[in-house]
Amino acid sequence: MINYKVALILGLWMFSITANSANPFSMKDAKTIYTISMTGRNAGCQLLINNIPVLKNEYAGSISKFLINPWLINGQNTFKLRMLPADSATKNHPEFVLTEMFCKVTISLLKEAGTGDSILAGAEVNATEADQAPSKTGEFPVTLGYSQPPWAQSEKIGRDSITQRKILDKYREFYRLLETKDLAGIMQFSAAKFQEYSKSMYDPDFVSDKKASITETFASPPGTLISIDEQKKFGLQYEYYNGDRLVSINNDEDRSIIQYYDSDEGVTTQYRLYFYFDGKNFVLIL
Repeated sequence: MINYKVALILGLWMFSITANSANPFSMKDAKTIYTISMTGRNAGCQLLINNIPVLKNEYAGSISKFLINPWLINGQNTFKLRMLPADSATKNHPEFVLTEMFCKVTISLLKEAGTGDSILAGAEVNATEADQAPSKTGEFPVTLGYSQPPWAQSEKIGRDSITQRKILDKYREFYRLLETKDLAGIMQFSAAKFQEYSKSMYDPDFVSDKKASITETFASPPGTLISIDEQKKFGLQYEYYNGDRLVSINNDEDRSIIQYYDSDEGVTTQYRLYFYFDGKNFVLIL
């Protein structure tokens, strides 16, 4: 079996939100905890929930019981599982077997230990050619134990140049906070997001844990911040989700424009940001 490195592209400082690694919680209080498990063999996989990118393994690998509550709404939710085309390193690996290329996902409702989880939905895609990118969609029901997320029914975001300039300004503001290692500024900028995650994860320590995590990141950053203006020269992509109620910006390589580059390791670490409009301002929420 090929042991490739698993590359997860998640939201800001959200690297380990799994049922096994999250802070302890009481299932009596946490009435609705939803998770996904995803596996890719000889190929990378991407999962979207409600058309919002949630997980992306750029190389073959597995992740188990990843908590997805922050991306859910009450009622029917949609998902899309997509296989990523095999890159040259994968195709040239001596153990690469084309007939074994697949991606698989299972969506579950977490239950009390020892009672077994309820599987709500699942999907599997296979490929017969290395350059294929097959996908499969589905639905699953959700009953939240808390109020709907604010982006679920927020105002639609315009696609005009003035609106997009305001969104880009938000990215520039966040970039400056990272560049100056402004901890208080990052916490204030991310306040709505962190509070939503704390609520949806039933984790009262979430905000303080993120503050500690950001402090560690500032002490040992994962490389050098890549200039937004340098990326802008090659074109920016404004990506809209949930009926134009969420927005993010990617560069011409479909990567977030908030990213660090480690020249020693040749590794890029990107942070995807998703904003909604609260009627007055664009607010970071995912």
